Amino acid sequence: MFEGYAGTSASGFAAEVAAEEAVAKLDYVEDLYRDWNDGNGATGGAAKRVHAEFDRIRRELGDLPGVVASASRLRTMLRHLVKTVHPGVLNDCFYQAPTAVCSKRAQSLGRPLPLHNMCLSCPNSRRSTVHLPRLILARDQALSAKEASREQLPPGTCPKAG
Repeated sequence: MFEGYAGTSASGFAAEVAAEEAVAKLDYVEDLYRDWNDGNGATGGAAKRVHAEFDRIRRELGDLPGVVASASRLRTMLRHLVKTVHPGVLNDCFYQAPTAVCSKRAQSLGRPLPLHNMCLSCPNSRRSTVHLPRLILARDQALSAKEASREQLPPGTCPKAG
């Protein structure tokens, strides 16, 4: 919490936190790979690039149904994806600065900030079965809010749904 405010900590706490975050991200990427390997699809700009990488790994491992692939070798092969993945609620970002829609927008604002509404069209975004329940919930909440706002407006002020 105080890291960087009064110098660096000699305890190594920040390094331990970073190491734990890297392990958690690797676990997450492994889950994404296994979900893909089980035949579940994904969408988004990064899906094709990530699936090509997953396909390369599966070919090298021989990770087909009925074949037991080495778990440690799989994790070693997935480790490079940990550097770019940012797990999200409605999508994952496999961040690459040259193509990131949010980084272009954040530069014009002069400060870095996540602009989640840009993820739908970003080439770094990937949505899979992990995100589906939350996407459905977000859609349902938006529709509910839309209906609630229609009920609160005086008659004749609300445009017809199209």
